[in-house]
Amino acid sequence: MNQVATQEFNQVPIQTLLPEIKQTLADNAQLILQAPTGAGKSTALPLAMLDWPEIQGKILMLEPRRIAARSVAHFIAARRGEGVGQSVGFRVRGESRVSDKTRLEVVTEGVLTRMIQQDPELSGYGLIIFDEIHERHLTTDLGLALALEVQASFREDLKILAMSATLDGLPLTALMPEAGSLVSEGRSFPVSLSYRPSTAHQDWLQHMARVIVEAVAEHREGSLLAFLPGQREITRLQTLLTERLDPKQFLITPLYGALPPAQQDSAIAPPPPGMRKLVLSTNVAESSLTIQDIRLVVDAGYKRQASFNPRTSVSRLSLKRISQSSAAQRSGRAGRLSEGHCIRLWPQQEHERLLKADEPEILHGDLTNAVLDAAFWGVNALDALPLISPPSEANETVAWELLQALALVDGGRRITAHGRAAYGLGCHPRLAHMLLAAKEMDSLGEAYYLPLAAVLAALLESRALARRGADISRYLNDARSGEVAKLALQYLTRMDAGRGNLIAKAISESRDQDIATLLALAFPDRIAKARGAKGYQLACGAGVALNDDDALQGEPWLVVADFQESAGQSSGRIRLATKLDAALFEGPLTSLVKSRVETGWDEEKARFYGLTQQRIGAIILNERPLDTLDEETIRQAIYRLIRNKGLSLLGFDDKVEQLRLRVALASKLALAGDWPDLSDQALLATLPVWLGPYLDGVRRLSQLKGLDFYTLLLNRMEWGLQQFLNEALPSHWPMKTGTRAAIRYEGCGRALLSVRLQEALGMAESPRLAQGQLVVTMELLSPAMRPLALTADLANFWAGPYVEVKKEMKGRYPKHLWPDDPANTLPTKLTKKKMSAKGL
Repeated sequence: MNQVATQEFNQVPIQTLLPEIKQTLADNAQLILQAPTGAGKSTALPLAMLDWPEIQGKILMLEPRRIAARSVAHFIAARRGEGVGQSVGFRVRGESRVSDKTRLEVVTEGVLTRMIQQDPELSGYGLIIFDEIHERHLTTDLGLALALEVQASFREDLKILAMSATLDGLPLTALMPEAGSLVSEGRSFPVSLSYRPSTAHQDWLQHMARVIVEAVAEHREGSLLAFLPGQREITRLQTLLTERLDPKQFLITPLYGALPPAQQDSAIAPPPPGMRKLVLSTNVAESSLTIQDIRLVVDAGYKRQASFNPRTSVSRLSLKRISQSSAAQRSGRAGRLSEGHCIRLWPQQEHERLLKADEPEILHGDLTNAVLDAAFWGVNALDALPLISPPSEANETVAWELLQALALVDGGRRITAHGRAAYGLGCHPRLAHMLLAAKEMDSLGEAYYLPLAAVLAALLESRALARRGADISRYLNDARSGEVAKLALQYLTRMDAGRGNLIAKAISESRDQDIATLLALAFPDRIAKARGAKGYQLACGAGVALNDDDALQGEPWLVVADFQESAGQSSGRIRLATKLDAALFEGPLTSLVKSRVETGWDEEKARFYGLTQQRIGAIILNERPLDTLDEETIRQAIYRLIRNKGLSLLGFDDKVEQLRLRVALASKLALAGDWPDLSDQALLATLPVWLGPYLDGVRRLSQLKGLDFYTLLLNRMEWGLQQFLNEALPSHWPMKTGTRAAIRYEGCGRALLSVRLQEALGMAESPRLAQGQLVVTMELLSPAMRPLALTADLANFWAGPYVEVKKEMKGRYPKHLWPDDPANTLPTKLTKKKMSAKGL
């Protein structure tokens, strides 16, 4: 680091806050630090902490991105005049640079959660720092939750520091109410903004290339950082710019997570003398990274977000606008070292309509790894952990179901011995299950399946495969060297089978049926059967398709290891798969075949039917009709029919519907009693409970519809509760004239009593029901039973609106009573003539 850089580093704003941070950590077990861009929180702060005697033990710092973790570790180590792996080291997935001397470890990508799981006391560590917590990565949220559990259960002396560029929309204080709180100033130079949106019919990448060429021509000093949504766009833009810019003046470097570390380091490093650098990056460069000499930022304003689809158990990639918070972080990159300029490729008026901050990954991501972490920790629901935000309920349910299907947890969501072994492998639970199953298969013969499974797992975990179609067998040779080979060997080593020659042998001897067997164990829900000309149905029920020219096109069966869903497409696109011989269902895959009885109603033949089916999920292998239908089979057919058609099939009459409304109102008003839930949803979910006992002998729809549903539902309440319901919310109201006027209950909670106006004479107020909580709305009718008025305040009606009603009705119905003092007149059902004849 040169003298000028050293001076700037020593002047970062966090330096003035160091004494307060030290004191706050001495007084509190937790600290929340807000420190904007350029404050030095990721570098100067942990560097200073290494020399604080008040911190007992080593320091763990969590960075949400691998590239940032490596960069920060290298930067701090260089500042101390050391190499990485001495007092400062890092652990990221697939690479570790730590030693016995290491006192600051920068970790990422779930490394922290595994360290905690392996040693819940975190022996030897005194402080955990969570950097850039506002990015809301799932692994960060989970790591913080486990750290808080450790602090509360095992290590009261453990310190936790949560750092964020912004606290907007981040409920950290609610999660950590006793934490100290400090705010640092940022340090950034002014960044001017301009907006250059493309037109509606313009290729936005072509437009971005033109904007970049014009920008470097106008601003002749410094390098440029361009933000794009993904690798595909980066590669295309790199080609467009290479065609337009002099390679002797401009060095164009991509930057994204799947790049090898050496290329990532090259993108971050200063440009060669006399050249300007153009860094084309995904959002990995939003925070924690300082790329030398950047003075220009061109922001496409997009990100590619993976949203988990619980129906298919796959993440759907979609192009989305970034948030305002993300846009601010990106523009700030231009002002880290000097004044800069940012060009945004969207309309200025659209900026205020962007989301304020990014959604937490826990709301839309795949939670399979997270729930395995939870099970290993000993809880059976993510909300049992102190999380910043609650998870997606649907995504969590699917994740637990998958773990149970793979036998990693039992029916109570408790981790099994198989699950513990899978967790120890450090890969996706599907792949861990496949590796363990392969090892079990090898125990019965020559070692072959495990090294082949290790190759398949490494290929599926790799993010840098050169595309060669969907057939995964075409990629096996990638495991002979490089990243894939290294990862495959790691899996074998973790399973005490780490010999490289086994991998080469497995690749050479691999057979399609063995690949299919292993992948089917990992992805039983993605066994696929051909349907139509190009498509396939997955066992999970979803549809997928191959590219038109793919070599696997026409295969009757596949196992799909990877497919991609995109917004606006009805079928997912298969990325990796293998052909499957259906004979395997009678051999090594027989455990995946389930037998079940399918029941239903045949509309044409007007009768119930039953089938015995052999299935893999939604795929029917074969079926045959049942010779006879017993009572239970017919019951199941009736339940299925009602669930498909809805309760309308049963033809509930008005009496039944009124009973359901009365019971719902009693529950809503919290009247004393154990009120049953008679809603559509509840009744459909509990058909065997309330309907099942009355289905003996029912063989036809007419018999089903002829059941006394009023009595069936009424009997869900004990006799005393029925009586209380009739008292509190009666179906009729006795009028003084002897009429039992019906009360109609409505879904909005209103009780409506319709009666001739003359029968309501003398009533000072509307009746009150539900122990006085509910005032009945009176619908007063004409002698011809037509509505005249609607009121829940009879006293007010008699004193006011009645006068106008009397004027209009008296001439129309002269034979009926229209008194001047209705509140004090006796009610009647008679005409004036009949009243007179009776001496009334």
